[in-house]
Amino acid sequence: MRFKKFGWLILNWLPLLGLLTLVISVSNRWNWVHTYDRYLQKIIHGWQSPGLTPLVKIYTQLGNAKPFIFISIVILGMLLWRGFDRLAAFFLANVVLGNAINHLIKLWIQRPRPHFRLITIGGYSFPSGHSVAAMLLFGSLIFITTQTVCSPKWRISWILTCIILMLLLGLSRVYLNVHYPSDVTAGLLLGLVILQTTHWIFYRKKESQHA
Repeated sequence: MRFKKFGWLILNWLPLLGLLTLVISVSNRWNWVHTYDRYLQKIIHGWQSPGLTPLVKIYTQLGNAKPFIFISIVILGMLLWRGFDRLAAFFLANVVLGNAINHLIKLWIQRPRPHFRLITIGGYSFPSGHSVAAMLLFGSLIFITTQTVCSPKWRISWILTCIILMLLLGLSRVYLNVHYPSDVTAGLLLGLVILQTTHWIFYRKKESQHA
């Protein structure tokens, strides 16, 4: 039992440790980050083609500010309409915290974006805001699904769909060369850390208080 609890403790802390490792490594320009980025860039950029690129350009807009805000408002409205107040607060907290923390880290690290981008975009590169948004949006939807969908078949199908869409959004940023792979990895980890934190605040903490 103690070993199991220790294992879960390590698993819960891994995303934060991974995020801190990337933040420190990128800010200090450690060589392993460059090697990691170049290796994955070579693979993902090898997928570029005249037929696929326009589709990637369209899909990556899902993480842009206006579409993301619109989708978030729709999800929030549906949760409130169905009476899922705690889930709505959980989702809203994820969106607000994700945007704020991502912005602060970008201003702190100030990593320039890669050259030869396939779309026009400004701002700093680390971490990837689209990847943070992807993890928070689809990660929240996964948790909402576990709380609201009774059918195991539909639950598993929707969870797998969310995971695929989340990863594709992150990959699109490297494909279009607007982010380094380490930016995307850090964005996904940051989103996961925020999800873990808000889940503890809204669910585990309250459950332990009522125990």
